[in-house]
Amino acid sequence: MFLRDPPRSQYDWNFKIAGIPVRVHPFFWLMALLMGSRAGDMMPIMIWIGVVFVSILVHELGHAFAMRYYGCAPRVVLYSFGGMAIPEQDFGRMASSYTARGNRTKAQIIISGAGPAAGFALAGVVIALLYLLGRSFPFFGATLGRGPMPSELPLLYLINDLLFVNIFWGLINLLPIYPLDGGHISRELFLALHPRDAIRQSLILSIAAAAGVALYGYTQLGSVFMALFFGYLAYTSYQQLQSFTGGYRSGRW
Repeated sequence: MFLRDPPRSQYDWNFKIAGIPVRVHPFFWLMALLMGSRAGDMMPIMIWIGVVFVSILVHELGHAFAMRYYGCAPRVVLYSFGGMAIPEQDFGRMASSYTARGNRTKAQIIISGAGPAAGFALAGVVIALLYLLGRSFPFFGATLGRGPMPSELPLLYLINDLLFVNIFWGLINLLPIYPLDGGHISRELFLALHPRDAIRQSLILSIAAAAGVALYGYTQLGSVFMALFFGYLAYTSYQQLQSFTGGYRSGRW
């Protein structure tokens, strides 16, 4: 979800998956620890950190594989609250690839949606395993799988965290808010429908959606973090809107 490549550090972890370079910044581990910190045993915290790492990596690889399909040479960076898949492409090759495999709007929507889709697929694997193993698990008022719940506490933490991150975070990521994936998808849809006013309209929608989620998170869920996070996204979208409309009026756009 981040827009800029964070600076490299001597503590970065670098490796490759299917030829795609992956860099994990140390701040990623720190933020995962802070998000999962809770009193008591270290076991659930370590499970949470592992789940966040695997889930966000799968999410970003979803973007990266879609980018590679369209002619990019992507790399993945995990940093702070999330990560990003960065295309390092030959622009001429990418343009010809868009022409051959579909229009630009379709390509950008597929690339943006591939991340959440990869997370949903991982959650689907977890649910399928519950059915195959004859186990069940309660999740947001629904019972997934069949049979008794697992009795092993680490397994309960693992299943809950995998479903929460890959389903709930995936749905949040599809909201039409910049710089979430849904914000990029809404921009492309506006560009297809109203190209002359698309950026302004997508930013207005981003402000309204982010403010609404912030208000809902605070008043209905009692989440100060959610209110602050989405309030910040609403503010950054407002700044982008002011910059865009100012530039448009002065003839710079």
